[in-house]
Amino acid sequence: MVSSKLSGKVQTVLGPIGPDDLGVTMTHEHLMIDFRCVFLEPQEASKKGLAYAPISMENLGWIRYNWRSNLDNLTLFDEETAITEASRYVRAGGRAMVDATSIGIGRDPVALARIARATGLHVVMGASYYVGSTHPPDMDQRTVEQLADEVVRDITEGVDDTGIRSGIIGEIGCSWPWTDNERKAVRAGGIAQQHTGAPLLIHPGRHEAAPMEIIAELRKTGADISRTIICHIERTIYDWNKLVEVAGAGCYLEYDLFGHESSHYPFAPTDMPSDAQRMDQIAWLIGQGFVENILLAHDVCTKHRLARYGGHGFDHILNNIVPRLRQRGVTEEQVHTMLVENPKRVLTFK
Repeated sequence: MVSSKLSGKVQTVLGPIGPDDLGVTMTHEHLMIDFRCVFLEPQEASKKGLAYAPISMENLGWIRYNWRSNLDNLTLFDEETAITEASRYVRAGGRAMVDATSIGIGRDPVALARIARATGLHVVMGASYYVGSTHPPDMDQRTVEQLADEVVRDITEGVDDTGIRSGIIGEIGCSWPWTDNERKAVRAGGIAQQHTGAPLLIHPGRHEAAPMEIIAELRKTGADISRTIICHIERTIYDWNKLVEVAGAGCYLEYDLFGHESSHYPFAPTDMPSDAQRMDQIAWLIGQGFVENILLAHDVCTKHRLARYGGHGFDHILNNIVPRLRQRGVTEEQVHTMLVENPKRVLTFK
């Protein structure tokens, strides 16, 4: 049963707040993360030096195109940098952010709390596990019920002995094809949602069939699909009719890769859409009646996307994308729905 202290509230790392206090929210970012699990070492001897060199102006162009092949780029460990970058977002009008870093990629409750205090930002922390390659060695032996109990504890009591509580279940990582343990984590998330009333955040495998497969699995657990976010939708579904199918299931479609302007996508033999293509899809979905199903974010998880390292920063959507959405005919009310009302609705515990 949902705790009466959480029902009707949004849970941040500094405690529950009222939904109306949330304001403009990015629903998928990473203030601190250890993303070395995706490292892809170049095969050519001449490029191995680039893989292990610190990020700099001299190699930034190469890193932007080969961003998972530089180890330094894959680590966001510095709190002062996170504070500076988050402060840019706050100055641009941002009030809240979901830090989607889950277990296995460096989730850091205490650091998130310090960043929240230093910036005044409402930070919502994730729970559960990322993709199978980051799972603990004993994941095969863990049951769905044990995983669900762990998520429930993170939300109701706090992570380990920190007392700092998660406010969203995810991002739960899935590969394609997804593994048995990833399926277990998804099922555990659905069960934990029923016990806590928390929202779900799903990282789908890189295949157009993945979102609906995951939704079908969640339905078996009795999960609330209307409080489920399918993230990275723009790198997952390219057929616009399939977008309508997923949105029609009642979940949220999260366009969370804004700022990725290199079409080269090193994880799959597909092209990453540009910001312009993302906006075209969003405008089209709004025209189809799905404005209340859309969430926006950047999924910053590498140094090269931070302003300090020549990137767009957490304020990119507010400073650059929102004006361009308006030019496409998206109204102020629709922008407000995507940036304020939708996050408020999904992040409020039921």
